[in-house]
Amino acid sequence: MKRRIRGAEGLDLRSSVRIMGSDESPGIRWVSILPLSVTAMAAFGILFYGFSVYLTDEAAGSEFSTTLLSFAYSGAALVGALLAMPVGRYADRHGVRSIVGLGSVLGFFGLAGFGAAHQSWQVLAAWWLLIGPAGAMTFYEPGFVAINQWCTPQQRPKAIAALTVIGGLAGVLFIPGTERLVSLVGWRQSTVILGLVLLATGGSTALVAIPKKFSRAESGDTPSSRTRSFRSLVRDRRFRLYTLALMLSFFAAQAVLSHRVARFSEVGFTVAEVGLWAAVASALSLPGRWLAPIAATRIRATTVQAATVAIVAVATMFMVDGRDSWQMIGHFVFFGLGFGALLPLRAMVMADWYSGSDYGRIMGAQWTAVGLVGATGPVIVGVVRDQTGGYGLPMTVLAATYVLVAFLILLAGTERPSTI
Repeated sequence: MKRRIRGAEGLDLRSSVRIMGSDESPGIRWVSILPLSVTAMAAFGILFYGFSVYLTDEAAGSEFSTTLLSFAYSGAALVGALLAMPVGRYADRHGVRSIVGLGSVLGFFGLAGFGAAHQSWQVLAAWWLLIGPAGAMTFYEPGFVAINQWCTPQQRPKAIAALTVIGGLAGVLFIPGTERLVSLVGWRQSTVILGLVLLATGGSTALVAIPKKFSRAESGDTPSSRTRSFRSLVRDRRFRLYTLALMLSFFAAQAVLSHRVARFSEVGFTVAEVGLWAAVASALSLPGRWLAPIAATRIRATTVQAATVAIVAVATMFMVDGRDSWQMIGHFVFFGLGFGALLPLRAMVMADWYSGSDYGRIMGAQWTAVGLVGATGPVIVGVVRDQTGGYGLPMTVLAATYVLVAFLILLAGTERPSTI
């Protein structure tokens, strides 16, 4: 085959690319991508969305303070951020099979330890030493690296969309599911059961679905993207602006997602009612998770992403007061419509700019910076809430933060690639 096609950066690529060691170009490797997506969905639902239920007075919030639980969660996010670079570097060299398997094991023991905790240090140990590393190994990052390795540039949009659409089911299934499970057997037993679900899902994916032999697709990446040093990356203004935007965005997202159930239950809504609307928000995010990566092949990805951030800013404004039903419903509707597109668009932007044999290292370096800032979101909001007696002030600041993020993403999209 000599037909020529155009890549994500406008480069002419040979269509006769090799993927997973084949001399021809088969379809997307769904047999591996779909189970990996289910693992990410289970991990997000149990470790990320589940925390918003654990935080309430009907669960661990009845025994531990909001500040302590927020500190535990933020510490876990911080540890995950610190591990992002070594995890990405390992994935570049060896693939993601052992990463996903180990992450599911750590997640199980972390949740079991959390369920058995009776003292503050035990809560912190479970989240910081086990659950934090588990998230780094089972959330979207390994999946993004795997897709970059397994798929050609033309295949990536659909693969990324599928990963994040399936991942988006986490809120739909696990927020009301966790709330119901807690009401039936209590929060301590619930964490053990959910840990077993994560272990079974991630373990089977690692053992059966992810190929043992590591190989990558011939992606047609530019030489500069394959050999870019860390120093030149830091000097790249486009990378700096975009990473700053992601840092602020993740700070706000972590704070909103971890506190919104408690925020609305504080003003009179039941946990079951808020959990239902949180599940609705997750369902509303599904179209954006699929359509945004596809739209990013026709419209500049940073433009699409800035628009979705603006929608999330509006959603956060509804949380400032949050006492009326229309405010609570408005938050979840707008948040669902906007938030679902953010993560796949990051993968699209970074793959277009920096795809290559060191893509995992670059993504890991960025996520370390993003996670270090984002990890402080839940604990800062928790402390301010405890000090002021309400969520009005922190939610106002978070809404303004999203407006700034949209501006920075647009600015990054206008920057030319660094030649350093």
